[in-house]
Amino acid sequence: MAQPPEMRTWINFNEITGGPRVTQDDFRTAIERFPTSGLLITIARLSILFKFGIDANTVASHEATMHFVPVMFPPHLAHRALQFAATGNPMFFQAQLRYLAAEAMRLNPQPLENGRTIPDVVLGPMLLGAGELLYRNHVQVTEDLNIMANIVADFLPTYEIDSMNDGFILFLRCYIFLTIIIPRLPENLRTFDVWELFEKTFGFPLKLYYLFLYAFSMHALIERNDLQQNTVPADGGLPISWFNKTILTPEQVSAMFDTVCCKLEDFPEKKKAHGFADFEFLKDHPYFRIGNSVYCLDYEYGLAKLESGVLWRVAKSLPGKQRLAYFGFWGEVFEEYVNWLFEIYADKEKNTFYPGPKYLKARDQKPICDAIVICGKTAVLIEAKLGTCAAEVRYSGDYVKFREFLEDKLVAGTDRDIGVAQLLKAIANIKTFAPEQLPEYLAGIKEIIPLIITKDDIGSSWMTNAYLNARFQQQRTDEDKKKGDVLPLVSMSVSTLERALAALQETALSDILRDRIVEDPFLGRPFEAASTYVHRGTPRKVFRHIEILQQLTEEIQVDFGMVE
Repeated sequence: MAQPPEMRTWINFNEITGGPRVTQDDFRTAIERFPTSGLLITIARLSILFKFGIDANTVASHEATMHFVPVMFPPHLAHRALQFAATGNPMFFQAQLRYLAAEAMRLNPQPLENGRTIPDVVLGPMLLGAGELLYRNHVQVTEDLNIMANIVADFLPTYEIDSMNDGFILFLRCYIFLTIIIPRLPENLRTFDVWELFEKTFGFPLKLYYLFLYAFSMHALIERNDLQQNTVPADGGLPISWFNKTILTPEQVSAMFDTVCCKLEDFPEKKKAHGFADFEFLKDHPYFRIGNSVYCLDYEYGLAKLESGVLWRVAKSLPGKQRLAYFGFWGEVFEEYVNWLFEIYADKEKNTFYPGPKYLKARDQKPICDAIVICGKTAVLIEAKLGTCAAEVRYSGDYVKFREFLEDKLVAGTDRDIGVAQLLKAIANIKTFAPEQLPEYLAGIKEIIPLIITKDDIGSSWMTNAYLNARFQQQRTDEDKKKGDVLPLVSMSVSTLERALAALQETALSDILRDRIVEDPFLGRPFEAASTYVHRGTPRKVFRHIEILQQLTEEIQVDFGMVE
């Protein structure tokens, strides 16, 4: 039996002061007193201090919080801040640093920026003020589907703020896409040469890029692991001279830095954010460069740069029709990655996996769905979708935009059936087609579970599954529902699937999905918050991923000429 999710609200600055809520103008006025470079360097050091990023850690430990509250608040607020910290509600968390970084990058840098540190006693109020602005006023709506879409709009940014993902897995997944999944695609599906397109877009080889990012991430990881308990990182910067240990030329190193770093002169002109969690510029520039040092502002975003480079930056360089085709190509890559996960990790006796299943004796030989997993007498029908949600929707807080996104990308589609519609059609065909028209392994099946897997985290976020299942059930007849042979539709992200791999090595997928349904029949919670089998953080027992990581480590030692 899974433990019910623990809902804890973070501590806001107005609770400490007893005064009014912080406004965005108040916040910007307060941080404008300090050099932008100092703010960003402080963010990098705090990220290390609280060990954000490793194993999806997004909240400072209680011990670290109690130790640093007296240091990070002025004396007249420190005692009250300690009282609030003692409740166990989050005081310091990763999203505060993201918000502070995003706002600092929107300021006009001061004429004399020297990177000096910020006084310790202002850090607590500054972070709590940032946290106080990480919300939007809830909009009251009517009609069930609008209410669900509104909750998705409210909570997707919060779900990302409290990320369940270990950044290393995001990096490794994209590396596997490039080195294992794309080469094993059928030739007719390898419609783009990602390596060639990348070099054309960036001006240097893709291999050099991913090895460089890996070197960066290893530095950030070592800093966190080596930091002694409740000590403050002396600097937190990566000296550019660190790459003197490699065989890279200064020109190559400079080109690499330019792709992931921002300098003071690079900051965009002030523009309105799409919403409180719109950290798009920070995502694209997760490192800050000043002088001869580079500072990691966000561990997870830094590791996600590989995917954003090969997917988004390359896509932006392509003309309209080619760009759509490029996303279609990555849809095939993603589907093949899901196939690979089941092929490598799933217990073969409890999970018989069939990729690209097709009807028999049908004129068009169309696939039934993307994949089927046979678990005893249960068939799990899978549709794998990119499910990518654009920033202007993702952070808008607008339920109308979210409902349109869900309908177009995961429910009905625009010019063809997609997601829910595909699964409904597959189930109807399985139930009505003659036995000789169906694969033999579907004979004797007593139960069907429809499953949507998204590459985007939205598949496992609050209320997404409830919305998709509601649309699924709307299109089934009462008579069909009474039979009880089709379970509710389940959705999950690929990150959730990766965290389920340990369970899949000894458990049927149907049992994992059934458990999720039983724990939360309405399907409103995130998957991990309603599962006995799947938990947040770094996926466990991913032995093949570890082998690939070891190969990558050997590769960087050879290609970079590194001796450490």
